[in-house]
Amino acid sequence: MSPPSAVTGSSSTTTGSASPPDVSTQLSRIERLRAKCKPVIILIFAGSMILDIFSSTALVFAQSSIAEHFAVSQAVASWTLSAYSLTFGSFLLLVGRAGDIFGHKQIYTAGLAFFSLFSALSAGITSSLIALIVLRAFLGISAAATIPTAYALVATTFQGKALEMAVAGLGACQCIGLIIGVILSGVFTETSLGYRGLFWLSFGLGVILSLLAFLLIPPTPSRLKDMRSLDYGGAVIVTVGALLLVLGFTEAQAGWDRAVVIAPIVVGGIVFILFSLYEEVVLPRWMKDVEPLVPRRVWRYKNLVPILGTTCCYYGTFFILILNGSRFYIDVQHRSIIISAVQFTPVAIGAFILMPIAGNFYNHRFMPPKWVIALGQGLCVASVALFSQNQVDSSYWHWSFPSLVLYPIGSCFFFVNFLNIVYASAPQEEQGLISGIVQMAGQISTALAFGIGSSFVTGGTREQLLEQYRRSFYLAVALAGLAVVTAVVFVRSIPPKPKKNEDEEKGTAETQLEKSSAEETVK
Repeated sequence: MSPPSAVTGSSSTTTGSASPPDVSTQLSRIERLRAKCKPVIILIFAGSMILDIFSSTALVFAQSSIAEHFAVSQAVASWTLSAYSLTFGSFLLLVGRAGDIFGHKQIYTAGLAFFSLFSALSAGITSSLIALIVLRAFLGISAAATIPTAYALVATTFQGKALEMAVAGLGACQCIGLIIGVILSGVFTETSLGYRGLFWLSFGLGVILSLLAFLLIPPTPSRLKDMRSLDYGGAVIVTVGALLLVLGFTEAQAGWDRAVVIAPIVVGGIVFILFSLYEEVVLPRWMKDVEPLVPRRVWRYKNLVPILGTTCCYYGTFFILILNGSRFYIDVQHRSIIISAVQFTPVAIGAFILMPIAGNFYNHRFMPPKWVIALGQGLCVASVALFSQNQVDSSYWHWSFPSLVLYPIGSCFFFVNFLNIVYASAPQEEQGLISGIVQMAGQISTALAFGIGSSFVTGGTREQLLEQYRRSFYLAVALAGLAVVTAVVFVRSIPPKPKKNEDEEKGTAETQLEKSSAEETVK
């Protein structure tokens, strides 16, 4: 603020004349509030991430009650799960690109608002399963709108060590959200509210998070002038391809030798090939003004491709362990739904406690990310291998508990590094796109791994089911082992960053805040 304006403001105060609040004063107050509430902002991102992943598993134990309520088979009722997974995994890349054009905050807050709306509508559905499935599909799109945009907003809101910790924390929230979804699914299924209680919970949390996001997240610029250059064709093609692949892999849980499995996978693969040709041939030759949805330069960013591989393996391992593990407790060990769900609590608690600790060692000179990722995936191998040794009548404390204590340690080592080492070589404006690519690949691989793992379980006696579930756990061990090999062989080391003078950065921020406070006082 210039000196003349300060004098004017002072004189107006002296003469007692009432003047309306200056617009710049109001903006300054909002900016100061946002600066003070940065810890709350990361909690908003963490909450939405947990809510999104929680919704993907929230109906795991509710399939029987849904089938009974709507008088359909469990295979039909399972579409309440599949519809969410289909759209959630398929729209990640599209909404991430939309955030680049319309502004990441706008897409993020809109996603949270629509998530709340569709949750409330889903809770009110009592007579039409088709309506519930459609609403679950829209819920998946709304949730997808918050994932890549959250990572992009983190990149613009935080810097340095705070950014690395925030990215690591969001990754851990996916682990926590999955476990919370399983636990609450078991708890609500046994109450009078049933599965509708999960939707009401999502609605309430979504409203709170959307209001806080609107107030506290700093505005982000839009690029509406670039709308003409948006790759609409590529967005449609890749979304259709992802939808078909997720559909085929999801349906494969009941067997691979059916047309409803083979056709979507084959056609989806062809669509992705067409997408590559469209991006590499059609756009450069005939549509030069259109920016590709996934520019070729993205694939040159250091470690993106191997991190895609390790992420796909990790997601597949985790979902097999949690979803097939929970069914194992029910089908083989005859545990109740609530007990089966609660037994996975150590994973969520461990991730919550260990992530802040592990985050402090990112890119430490004695702990290079390449080897930390490999170590983390090695611990996941050991964890699932332990879990696979469960017997029909095993005590929870014998195999399951040590396995589920070990797994979050490996998860934290992975999440602290998996996106941070890619971001290290990527410009800030493309970090949202990168997270969209990684997350979409993770969701497709989840559907594939879980489809294969579930196809092993065909039914029978408890002893037969034990062997069938074990085969699915051995698949998870193999995936985690493949992640170890990928990290060791293909992930490239990045130089340890020199210690940043964080005190200087903090001092600069405090000086700016004090300056704005002084200006406010003068006003």
